[in-house]
Amino acid sequence: MKFNFFKASLSLALCSTLMASCVSSKKYEDLQASKEALEREKAASQQKVDELTASLRDREKRLADVERALNEQQKILDNLKNDVNAALKGFNQGDLSVNIKDGKVYVSLSDKLLFPTGSTKVNPSGKKAIDQLVEVLKKNQQVGVVVEGHTDDVSVASGMKYLTDNWDLSVLRATEITRMMTEKGLSPDRVTAAGRSFYMPVDTGRSADAKAKNRRTEIILAPDFSDVYKILGIQA
Repeated sequence: MKFNFFKASLSLALCSTLMASCVSSKKYEDLQASKEALEREKAASQQKVDELTASLRDREKRLADVERALNEQQKILDNLKNDVNAALKGFNQGDLSVNIKDGKVYVSLSDKLLFPTGSTKVNPSGKKAIDQLVEVLKKNQQVGVVVEGHTDDVSVASGMKYLTDNWDLSVLRATEITRMMTEKGLSPDRVTAAGRSFYMPVDTGRSADAKAKNRRTEIILAPDFSDVYKILGIQA
């Protein structure tokens, strides 16, 4: 009887041990599988981090390149503006202005500086101003030029030869300036003439002063920045 009890106890102990061993083995396998899954997730996450880091570096480099390009552009514009200001220093500053806008240098010359009233022929002081501006442009061969004639909204006096309205006046004044510039040695393929009549006023007021501001010739200087992009290895 005692022997049978011993055998039963031994069998029960062995079964318990085997069952515990099976449970432990199953837990180990589960833990191992969980570990492998976590390692795969970690590797995938690390890959994403690496990709995002590389993308961030590329964006930072691109941003640095763009900032350098903008700085180079601004330097070119500032130098051109300074050269123009120096060339026109001797003239009444109330009759002209030089400003940078939208990546271009705008040289605005009043009709008082350039033309007799209602005329398309440039007066002596105007010729001198244009001559000095041309000398600056000869030293800056990569700068394109647009000459825009602007008028006020007062109708052209009747009976004036070749002038029907302010379109005629603005166009003929622009072409006269353009002709002078090319005759002084500026390449014709660099210069474009345009007449704006009274449709692009700088002052919409009705006073005599406002109208005087609108009667002007704007010479728009547009540097070619393609060399800047090439130097920096940037596609424009």
